[in-house]
Amino acid sequence: MALKEMRIPFTTDTSGDAVVYGERSVFARLIAVLYDRGDMLTGADLVLTADQYAVVETILTITNAGVTDKIWYPRRLVQGETGADLTGTSGGDREPFLIIGRTKLTVDEGGSTKSGALILILEE
Repeated sequence: MALKEMRIPFTTDTSGDAVVYGERSVFARLIAVLYDRGDMLTGADLVLTADQYAVVETILTITNAGVTDKIWYPRRLVQGETGADLTGTSGGDREPFLIIGRTKLTVDEGGSTKSGALILILEE
């Protein structure tokens, strides 16, 4: 397996909103998400989801993303053999998201016609 990058650039409309999709479908683990702020306003809200065989899973929700570039390492809970979430206190019960399908980025309150990008670091 190799690490690969998928850039999801966006430009908001005059209302400060944008909805964009990843350039391709993937079968990969999501290792990290980099925020290239561009000229976005500090109050920008970002929601990254994965559309996986008609199941939509929210990967990352950021409110008021700020004025600097950032990096996040989103993780999800794992389940036991009964399907119940395992919730240990040490964090060892979390793993990278498995994305099977395409990603979708929704931006709100980013400012009129502002641009930025999310860069997904994927293990494919």
